[in-house]
Amino acid sequence: MNSDGLTEFLAVVRSGSFTQAANVLGVSVAHVSRQVARLEERLDTKLLQRNTRSIHLTAPGKLLRKSSEKIADDLEAAFSEVSSAQRNLEGRLRIASLSGSFADHVVSPAVNELATQHPNIEIEIDFNPRQVDILSEGYDIAIRAGPMQSSGLIARLLSSRTKVAAASPEYLSKYGVPAHPSELKRHQCILTHSNSWRFSENTKPLDVAVSGRLRLNSGTAILDACSRGLGVAYMAVGGFENALSLSRLTPILGSFWYTEPSIHIVRPDRRFTPRRVEAAIEILEAFAKRVETKENQLVSALRRY
Repeated sequence: MNSDGLTEFLAVVRSGSFTQAANVLGVSVAHVSRQVARLEERLDTKLLQRNTRSIHLTAPGKLLRKSSEKIADDLEAAFSEVSSAQRNLEGRLRIASLSGSFADHVVSPAVNELATQHPNIEIEIDFNPRQVDILSEGYDIAIRAGPMQSSGLIARLLSSRTKVAAASPEYLSKYGVPAHPSELKRHQCILTHSNSWRFSENTKPLDVAVSGRLRLNSGTAILDACSRGLGVAYMAVGGFENALSLSRLTPILGSFWYTEPSIHIVRPDRRFTPRRVEAAIEILEAFAKRVETKENQLVSALRRY
């Protein structure tokens, strides 16, 4: 049976729009629309209900999707097994990544190493703090921070990171050194998205309400503000760059720092994962492990400060 249009149909269903499907497939919207229309004509049934805002599967469309998803994955797996794209790792790879120190120290060098090792892979990476919709926006993997929500995606822990509290020597000389996280209520804290900082006391989480006149969502900006004596910073140790090891900033509350499984790789829940995606995950894990080990050694040294 002629299966023309099935690829376009599945792309529309997975992405949620003809425009996004066209972007994923690298073709025009008109081509996608034409192929889906021809598929509906051959099957003599309506597969999609469309309006100006959304697309919904009809009952026959749901049946076709259920049957064809497995076929499409099996075909992709079979083609990849025998094709040069599988052996030489060719094709397009789209990654959405958080920004900040982890992106600078892990994601960027890992992706560049992947590009060096496999020159036939076309790589597109978007460093953006927003949480993208992997399926509708056509990404192969995303790198996210924070707790994972139930989303129908496969999540794999990439890195656990320890948050470190620090301030400039000038700030601490003026306002004093807190001996317990609860004393931060008397200090200017450089905030991000939350007014609560999580520490650890006797191996148990300790959440402390904090406040401050600065709220920043950039690790670089937080580091600069902290270095200028504008308050206490609390972030992953990598965000401090070399300011701690060079004693430009002073670590505080070392026995209360909290370590959390904070960075994950997420990808669509499909039976077949292209080899180029697997290769990207493998190299990201290797670089993350290397940086995590280095950061843990630094944290251990700073705790003794």
